[in-house]
Amino acid sequence: MSITTPGTGTVPARAAAQILGEVRQQSAALALGTKMPMSTADTDVPVPKAFPSAAFVSGPGGRKPFTDLQLSSETMTAEEIAAVVAIPDSTVEDDDIDLWAYTRPLLAEAIAIAFDNAVFWGIGAPATYPAGGIAADAITVPQAASPVLTVSNAMSAVEAEGLAVTGSAADTSVEGAFRGMTDANGALLLGAMQVDQSERTTLFGRPIYYTQFAAPAVAGDPTATPPVAAVPGSTGDFITGAWRYLLIGVRQDIRFEFSKEGVLANADGTIAISAFQDNQTLLKVWARFGCVLVNPVTPRNTAGAKPFAITEVASTPVP
Repeated sequence: MSITTPGTGTVPARAAAQILGEVRQQSAALALGTKMPMSTADTDVPVPKAFPSAAFVSGPGGRKPFTDLQLSSETMTAEEIAAVVAIPDSTVEDDDIDLWAYTRPLLAEAIAIAFDNAVFWGIGAPATYPAGGIAADAITVPQAASPVLTVSNAMSAVEAEGLAVTGSAADTSVEGAFRGMTDANGALLLGAMQVDQSERTTLFGRPIYYTQFAAPAVAGDPTATPPVAAVPGSTGDFITGAWRYLLIGVRQDIRFEFSKEGVLANADGTIAISAFQDNQTLLKVWARFGCVLVNPVTPRNTAGAKPFAITEVASTPVP
């Protein structure tokens, strides 16, 4: 299926699957979280607020004990995330260049980075996303004597909440801290598992997704509309947890628009690129994702467990 004319419309099913698939590979949040299709802009997600209890009946014919099961709802809103690139017409017209192959990785990476920054740190996140991201709600675990013990302690912190750890997300710098780590018998601690069409590194049998993870410090701009608050630097490079409680709504309406007459403007309104004047083709791709972080009730934490723990691994001394 080919794209023959500029315009606006739904990406062909094959192309849309390729774009979304690459975002999932590059975005740790999309890879680990629980993805839910959204048929509307807003979706209510039921959340248990009280953990049911059971007890033995007091003798034959005794009355069965009553238990409470409270449900509330969290509203997940599909928010738009987008990227625009300008491609020289000479590249578009070159028969040896596949337009989709050229732009797809760039757009996928831009979407993945923006989405992960919003989900993990709250950077650039819309108001409907968890404030401060996962990091603001996660259990902070101090460093231990080794990178592996640090990770084990972080996993234990989540397990102490009554939740099972299903995976981890880490900055790419963390991979070097694990490489070469062995057990008492000299066997490598890092393993591998097959996930979809790719192989993923594992530690303690749980997959690790590496990404450009560490959140940089962001200067505030009180003169902006709306004002932009300052964001401190990263407080960790490794997040582990029960990722079923990170709910990500995916609207399957990825759309595109080509333009040979459009203009790319800077934030101050100045023109960065005039497609017509500069012989450029503009390609805009946008999608809509929702995000909700659930603190589930468990037998060990009836007030709402914290499903994630964050720690610093890369700077941990290796014994």
